[in-house]
Amino acid sequence: MPTYKASEPKQAAIYFVEPGTYEVEIVKAVEKTSQAGNPTIKLDVQVILENGVEGPKMWEHLTFTPKAAWKVDQVLSSIGRAVIPGEDVTVEAEDLIGEKGVCLVGVEPGQTNPDHQFNCIERWLFGDEKTKWLGNRRKPAAKTDKHIVAKSNGYVAQPADETDDIPF
Repeated sequence: MPTYKASEPKQAAIYFVEPGTYEVEIVKAVEKTSQAGNPTIKLDVQVILENGVEGPKMWEHLTFTPKAAWKVDQVLSSIGRAVIPGEDVTVEAEDLIGEKGVCLVGVEPGQTNPDHQFNCIERWLFGDEKTKWLGNRRKPAAKTDKHIVAKSNGYVAQPADETDDIPF
């Protein structure tokens, strides 16, 4: 009979989200060469769900050719880098790790099994579109600190703006 050493149970990773707009983080960036011989950076991008829960990982390829420059511009703009038309830009893969942006996430069928669906990045949001989306997200309510004051019949919470100084 097989045996094993038990450990703390962990929740399985979330591998799929409904299509929509999400904040994402670049968790890995590696410089490569494309099959056509062009410089490329492969990005591992992870969806950030509410409360910091990690969502699915997706991949993005930035190919440094004139035809694909639009995508590099989108990514850099989404993560908050200035993109100035006509300016030569050097992109270091390691500088992208940890950067956050906003993406429109879609769905694509699996290559070996078309019935199995995977998330994909349809496009990166930047400028007014990104600002509007970030502004429409629910913001956590401000926490109010309450002081506990002893009373003869128990404890009672007081709002933070009241003090428990004893006037002498």
